[in-house]
Amino acid sequence: MFLVLLKREILAHLITFRFAVTVIACLLLVVITTLIRIDDYEKRLAGYNTARNANREELLSTRTYSFLMPKVDRPPNPLSIFNAGMDNRLGNTLRIYYTNVPVLWDAQTHSSGNTFIDHFYRIDLIFIFQFVLSLLALLFAYDAIAGERETGTMRLTLSNSVRRGSILASKYLGAMTCLILPLIMSFIIALIWIVSTGSIVFSGNDFLRIAGILLTSIIYLSAIYLIGLFFSAWASRTATALMLSLFVWVVLVLVYPSLSVSLIDQLTSPVDSRIFSAEKAIRQTLNTVTKKGQEYLKNNRIEDESGKFNPEENWQLHIGIGDGRIAMRIEFKAYDWYAIHPESEKFIPHVIRYHQFLTPLRFQAAEKIGLLRLPALEQLRFRRARIARNLLRLSPAAMYNLATQAWAGTDLYGVEDFFQTVRQYRRTLVNYFYDKDAFSSRQWFASDKGAIDLDDLPRFVYQRADLWTNASRALPDLQLLLLLNVALFLLTFAIFVRQEI
Repeated sequence: MFLVLLKREILAHLITFRFAVTVIACLLLVVITTLIRIDDYEKRLAGYNTARNANREELLSTRTYSFLMPKVDRPPNPLSIFNAGMDNRLGNTLRIYYTNVPVLWDAQTHSSGNTFIDHFYRIDLIFIFQFVLSLLALLFAYDAIAGERETGTMRLTLSNSVRRGSILASKYLGAMTCLILPLIMSFIIALIWIVSTGSIVFSGNDFLRIAGILLTSIIYLSAIYLIGLFFSAWASRTATALMLSLFVWVVLVLVYPSLSVSLIDQLTSPVDSRIFSAEKAIRQTLNTVTKKGQEYLKNNRIEDESGKFNPEENWQLHIGIGDGRIAMRIEFKAYDWYAIHPESEKFIPHVIRYHQFLTPLRFQAAEKIGLLRLPALEQLRFRRARIARNLLRLSPAAMYNLATQAWAGTDLYGVEDFFQTVRQYRRTLVNYFYDKDAFSSRQWFASDKGAIDLDDLPRFVYQRADLWTNASRALPDLQLLLLLNVALFLLTFAIFVRQEI
C-alpha cells in the first residue's frame, strides 16, 4: 500500500503546474548564474596569472637581499562558482616582509573587473537553491495535508487499511523526489557547462566536494519542505498553512541572517582594551629594537663620518589601529648603496657589522609582534565570526550557506589557510636568510659586486585544504540540518496522528 501511495504522490506532483515552474525556473536561473560565475572566475584567474607574472618579474629584478620582499597571490577557488563565500571578499594579494608576520587584514583585494559581480557577490548557484528553490519547496508542502483535508481526500484515504505514518512518509518522499529532480538536473547542467569551458579544471576531490554540496542542498530542501508540511498538518486551511509557511520562510531565510550579523557588528565593540594593550606592547618592542640600533651607532661611531650615511633612514614602520585591527605598514626608502662610491668604501665594514647586529633583532621583534597581533585577530575578528556563526545556526538557510562554503573551501577558515601558508613561507624565507648568512654580507644592502643569486630561493606554493578538512568543517552544520529534519518530521507526525480528519 505504501508504494501505491508513493506512486500516487509522485505522479500528482509531476503533472502539476508548480512542478513545471520549478524545473523551468531552476534550470533557467542556474544557466544564467553559471554563465556569470564562469565569466567572473575566468577574469579573476586571468588577473591572478597577470599578477603572478608581474610579481615574478619584480622578484627577479631585486638587487639586494634586504629588498627581497616577495609578493604572493591567492588563486581563485574554482568551487566559488557554486558558493562564492569569502573567496573574493577577503584579501588575495600580500607582500611578505621579513620584519612582519602577516595576518588576514594585511592583504589587499584585487577584483575581477566585473562590476556586477563585485557588487552582487552573493549571486551564485547556492543562492538560487537557498532562496528560489526553497521557496518553491513550500509550494509543494503547504496543501499536502490541509488541502486533502479540505477536499475530503484524506478521509477517503484513511477509510482504507493504511497507517497515517505511511501516508506522511509517502507525501514526504514523493515531494522530495520531485524537488530533487530539478536540483540534480541543475547540478549536471552546471557541471557540463563548467567543464566544457576548458579554463576550469576540477580534481577528483573537487567532484567529491561538489557531491557534498549536492547532499547538503538536498538536506536543506528537505528541512524547508518539512516546515511547510508541519504547518499543513497543523493548520485547518490551506490558506493559513501557506501564510504561516511564507512568514517563517521570510523570517528564517531573509530577515534573521542579515539581522543577526548586523546585531553582532553593533554589540561587539571592534576596539577594546586588548587592542590598545597589544598596540602598546608592539610599540615597546619596536622602541627596544630602535634603541639598540641607536646605541650601536653611538658606541661604534666612525671618525670623519659624513652626514650622508645613516642606516636607520632606510626603513620606516608605521602602526595604526582602527575598526578592530592593528595595521602595520612597512616602507623602505631607496638605498644609495647599489653602486658604492670609492669614498664610501671605508663605511662598508661598519655597515655590515651594523646589519649583522640589528637584523636578527628585527627578525625576533617581528616574531614577538606576530604573537601579539595573531591573538588580537583571534579574539576580535574570529571570535566575532564564531558568535555570528552560532547565532546563524538558528536559521536553516544560514546553516546551508555555511556548510556549502565549508565544502567549497570559500569560508573564512578556507581563506585563513592561505595566510597560514604565507606565514610558513615567511619563516622559510627568514631561514633562507640565515642559511645564506645574507644579512652579514655586502649583498644585503649593495649590488656593486654582482646581483644576488635567486636560483635557490624557496618558492611559494599554496594548496587548498584537503577533502577531509572541508568535510570536518561542514559536518557541524550538516548535522544540525539533519537534526532539524528529524525534529520537524517527528513533530509533524505527532500532530498528524492525533488529528481528527
